Amino acid sequence: MITTLALLLFVASIEQGDPLPEMLIQARDALEQGQYTEAVTLYENAIEFSMYGEDGEPVSGPLLARIRLGLAESLLASRQNDEALRVTENIFDSDPGPETLDRALEIRYEIGLSYLSGTTRRLLGLEISAERKGLQVLADLIQRYPFQPFSDDAVFHSANWYLKNKLPEDAERFFERLLREYPGSSWTAPAQILAGDAVLLQIKGVEYDMGPLVVAERHYRRYLRLFPDQGESQRARKALGTIAKMRAQRHLLVAQFYLGINKPKSAKVYLEKVLLDVPASEEAAEARRVIAEIVSQPTEGD
Repeated sequence: MITTLALLLFVASIEQGDPLPEMLIQARDALEQGQYTEAVTLYENAIEFSMYGEDGEPVSGPLLARIRLGLAESLLASRQNDEALRVTENIFDSDPGPETLDRALEIRYEIGLSYLSGTTRRLLGLEISAERKGLQVLADLIQRYPFQPFSDDAVFHSANWYLKNKLPEDAERFFERLLREYPGSSWTAPAQILAGDAVLLQIKGVEYDMGPLVVAERHYRRYLRLFPDQGESQRARKALGTIAKMRAQRHLLVAQFYLGINKPKSAKVYLEKVLLDVPASEEAAEARRVIAEIVSQPTEGD
C-alpha cells in the first residue's frame, strides 16, 4: 500500500491548488476503510487526471506508478484479480521506484498463487478455473524477476502443482531449479524429497529404462543425510525400499533373459545381486529358487 510519507513527498511537488492531492487522500482513505469499489473509482479518476489533466501535461512517472499501485491494491482487495494484473503491467511502464516495483511484483505473486491454489476467474460472466493462469503468472515472475523474496516460493508451488497434476517431468525440473538456485530456501527440505517422488513417477515399469532410479535414490539419500529431523525420514526410507525392490525385479528379468539364451552363469550373477540387495524379500526367495535349479542342472552354456 502507498505509505503516507511517500505520498506526501510526491504531493509536495505538485503546485498549490492542484486537485490531485485531495483525490489521492480520498482514495487512500477509502482503501484503508475497506471501501474498495469507491477506492477503485477514485484511483481511476486520479490516473485519468494525472495523464489528461487541466494543462494536458502528465505527472512524473514515479508518481503515476504510485497512483497505479494504489489502484492495483484496491482491485486486489476487491478481488478483481485480472484487472489488478493488468494495472501492474502498466506500473512497469511508469518508471516506478524500487519500493513501488517490489510491491507490484508481490501483488502479481499473490494473485498467481491464489489462482494456482484454486481461486476462480470470471470470464464472460462464468466462474472458471484459473490454475493455468496462475501458473503462467508465476512462471513469468520466475523468468523476469528470479531473485525476489518470493521467488523460491513461486518455484516450489509451481513444482508442487505439476507434481499433483501428474506432470512429473516438469515437477522435477522446478524442484531441481529450487535446489540449485535457492539453497537457503525454507522449501529446500520438502523440495529434496519431492524431487525424488517426481523422478520415481517417471518410471513406467521395471521392463523400461531404470536409469532414473539412480537419480531418485540420490534425492532420497540426500534428504536423509541433510534433513534427518524434518519429519519425512520414514517416507524417504520407504521410497528407498521401493527402489531396492524395483531394482531386484529388474535383476530377475535380466536373469530370466540370460537363462533363455542358455547363459546360466550370467543369470546367476544377477540373481546373487538380488540376494545381496533385498535378502528378506519375495524377490530374494525367487532368486534362491532359480539358483537352486541352476545348481541342480548340468552346467551348459556360458
